[in-house]
Amino acid sequence: MYITGLKTEKKSLTAVFVDGELWNRLDSEVLAQNSIKVGMPVDENFLTKLKFESDYKRAKDRALYLISFRDYSEKELTNKLKKDYGETAAEKAVAKMRDLGLANDLNFAQKYARELLFNKHFSKRRAEFELLQKGIDKDTVCDILSELEYDALEQIRLLVDKKYRLAYSDEKVKKRAVAFLQRHGYGWDDIKCFFDSCHD
Repeated sequence: MYITGLKTEKKSLTAVFVDGELWNRLDSEVLAQNSIKVGMPVDENFLTKLKFESDYKRAKDRALYLISFRDYSEKELTNKLKKDYGETAAEKAVAKMRDLGLANDLNFAQKYARELLFNKHFSKRRAEFELLQKGIDKDTVCDILSELEYDALEQIRLLVDKKYRLAYSDEKVKKRAVAFLQRHGYGWDDIKCFFDSCHD
């Protein structure tokens, strides 16, 4: 087998032709590093290695781009990357981000827990569910949530004051508020306790 064509495309990609057929589109920098030229003999093992190097390089670049906007858990970042670059390249790229200190599940979980509890005003139960969905292990989630000072009734009050102020005096609005609070993870006991305290 021979490289029979190289065509530069957008986004730093080059179309690679093998034996007259389009074989793949690879990162142009990786091709340059491997001194790929038209007429070069190749075999399946070499092409597989070349494809992985390209996927890994592009997965790293994509990871750096994504985490420049917000924090990600390692699972979340891996899932995003593997759609385009395959699981092995995605996992290796995330491991590189971890080595560089750019991906850290503990730091992510601590920040995200505070956002869920104090910005979105979720219950601790709902926050635990959301953190587990991001791939944070259960022991870490429990440790983080137990360390945070949290008043469920105060968070309920903030939600009701923001979204359903009429719930204090209108039964129909109160029913909608209860359903809304349940979607935020609050149990009936906390919700009832809150509304009962409003009448004290």
